[in-house]
Amino acid sequence: MEYTGSQYIGEFVDGRMEGDAEYILPTETKYVGEMKDGMFHGQGTLYFPNGSRFDAVWEKGLVVKVSLNSPIWTHLERSLQAVTTVEMASITQTRG
Repeated sequence: MEYTGSQYIGEFVDGRMEGDAEYILPTETKYVGEMKDGMFHGQGTLYFPNGSRFDAVWEKGLVVKVSLNSPIWTHLERSLQAVTTVEMASITQTRG
């Protein structure tokens, strides 16, 4: 899950990101929540530079439950794909 330009603030277990943490992407999107085995796992929130947020429950890097206060996504995606999808949706202007 880590890639160049990201910043991780949290603990490591056996060399992997684990526990309560912050994960800041180069785009300044920030994940705050639980990590397990190097992946988003448990309750976590993505915060976007434009001020929007995405609250979800994650399991092994996949969104398994979305908060009613967040946009609803119809497909489960892997973490980095979800971050990209959610981030793109947050900056895309709506029509109408």
